[in-house]
Formats: sequence, structure tokens, C-alpha cells
Amino acid sequence: VLELTGVSKSFGDTAALHPTYLVAESAETTVLIGPSGCGKSTLLRLMLGLIRPDAGNVSIDGTMLAEQNLESLRHRIGYVIQDGGLFPHLKAAENVSILAR
Repeated sequence: VLELTGVSKSFGDTAALHPTYLVAESAETTVLIGPSGCGKSTLLRLMLGLIRPDAGNVSIDGTMLAEQNLESLRHRIGYVIQDGGLFPHLKAAENVSILAR
């Protein structure tokens, strides 16, 4: 289970992500949809430990992200980078799983 509790992030004076709450169950597909600049990429980076939240907590299976082995975690979570990050010759599932290989 991936859980975000009041997670927020700013870059300078710009709020990239207002306090956000999310619970994503294991083996479920969760999709983030929204307009450009609404914080989707920032949220994904927070979930993967690529950046740290200014406030709130990210936990995986009840363990805070800061205490996780991030390399191992990144092999267990699939995500697709927008636009140029997709390989047109691969199927959707292959694009999602390529980082885990």
C-alpha cells in the first residue's frame, strides 16, 4: 500500500503540490490525470523518493519512504514518463515495465 498523507511541495515561491492525500492499494492501477502544471510529475517524483516533500509523509506498506531502500522500491513501482519518455515500438505494458528491468 502506498500512502500519501498531507504531502506538499514548493519550488521557491511556487506551490507545485498542495497538501495531497492518497491511498493506492497493492496490485491496483492508479492513474493521475490533470492539466499541465497541476503537480502530477511532482507527485510521482515524491512517490519514488526522487524529491522530498516539504510537508506530509509518504509511506509504503506502513514504512516511511525515508526508511525504504529506494532502489528496491523503484523496481516495484511502474510508471510511464510523458511525451518523449515512451518508446513507440513497445506495447503499453512494456513501456511501464522497462525501468524495472
